[in-house]
Amino acid sequence: MPTLTAAPHRVRRLTAALYRFGSARLRRVGVGETHPDWQKRAEICEYCPMRAIRCGVSYCGKPFLQLIDRDPSIDGCGCPCHDKAKSPSEHCPIDRRGQPARHSASDCSCKWCNLRSGQF
Repeated sequence: MPTLTAAPHRVRRLTAALYRFGSARLRRVGVGETHPDWQKRAEICEYCPMRAIRCGVSYCGKPFLQLIDRDPSIDGCGCPCHDKAKSPSEHCPIDRRGQPARHSASDCSCKWCNLRSGQF
């Protein structure tokens, strides 16, 4: 059975997921920023081929705890789509052609950032 010390990348992923979960909960009670175009971003997610629905909730791929070791550009990130779309710091894992999105300090090729620049 693998231990936490044998898989530090899992610990990082779990920590990041907990941070995103906490941020989403705070946004639900009115604390923190919400992206101004979150409805458009969520609408893009609803037509994504990676989208999965579990218990009436739309996820970016399978829910995170069902698949911890994943490639976000293939499997999605596992976050609820609406919570992810509301976060100003999140990006879509794929570009408008379905390829892995490129993120840098000055540029991003994800579907959501192309929506902002009018290229989607």
